[in-house]
Amino acid sequence: MNAWFNRTSPENRGALLLVLGISIFGFSDNLTLLVSDQVGVGQFHLSRSLFAVLLIATLSHFLGYSIMPVRWKPLIARTVFMVIAILVYFSVMPMMPIAEAGAGLFTSPIFVLLFSAFFFKEHIGWRRALAVAIGTAGVLLILKPGQAGFSPFHMLPVLSGASYALGSIITYRYLGDESPMAILMSFFVTIGLCGALVASSFAIFPVPDSLHTQAPFLFTGWQSVGTDFWLWMMVIAIGASLALSLMTRAYQIAKTSYTAIYEYAYLLSVGIFGWMFWDITPDLISLAGIICIIIAGIVIVLAQQDIS
Repeated sequence: MNAWFNRTSPENRGALLLVLGISIFGFSDNLTLLVSDQVGVGQFHLSRSLFAVLLIATLSHFLGYSIMPVRWKPLIARTVFMVIAILVYFSVMPMMPIAEAGAGLFTSPIFVLLFSAFFFKEHIGWRRALAVAIGTAGVLLILKPGQAGFSPFHMLPVLSGASYALGSIITYRYLGDESPMAILMSFFVTIGLCGALVASSFAIFPVPDSLHTQAPFLFTGWQSVGTDFWLWMMVIAIGASLALSLMTRAYQIAKTSYTAIYEYAYLLSVGIFGWMFWDITPDLISLAGIICIIIAGIVIVLAQQDIS
């Protein structure tokens, strides 16, 4: 297996790493529901980061990786976009089926295509333009604007997907030679500090009860927690660290507009574990939207292969 991995193309290596990483994320993200009723999103991210930073520092020491960045400017930019993406995504996760929230986040391949064309003048072509149209239709099916259950919070996973796409593009174009552990350390330290700021803000300046009731995970400040919370956070942190390390390396070695499609494995992974753990399944309209987004990603890859 190792010999095949070293011989195969960067695209295939990136695809394998991304599928492995994103599938682990599907598992660990479902565990978030075990603690989301105990704390708010800010305290969640700080708690997860405490374990993740310790784990990354330990592994870096024994494996000989550096945790000090070399290219500070692109790393800071990448960290900002990734932190925004994950903060927003986890904020809305308890408000809707995780597969539906994930479908919004993983519109990122569509945004990768659009941003690559706009900022880096990559040629789109009619196939990839069609993919954008199909993917947009899928998002609308999932979000169901105009229906009674729709709220502005349903738009947040799409914003998360756009921010995630920018972070992924920066990883491939500017951080290919950066230490993966330095990239991970930057992310977890930053999102942990942001989490502390968010939790403190809502503790000092609580929101109205009506708003808190609508999105408690998003608007809750500091809470007292027990031993079970810390045990689950350790498991979640280990899963997230492993998943992000694999995904970061994938985006370092393979072209973003090709590799991003394999993130759709998340929809399958998170859906399976959501059904196994919580008996959560999207409705038929949302399922149709998820299928549209997957089709859009496949069209993007086929179009990319045509011009490679």
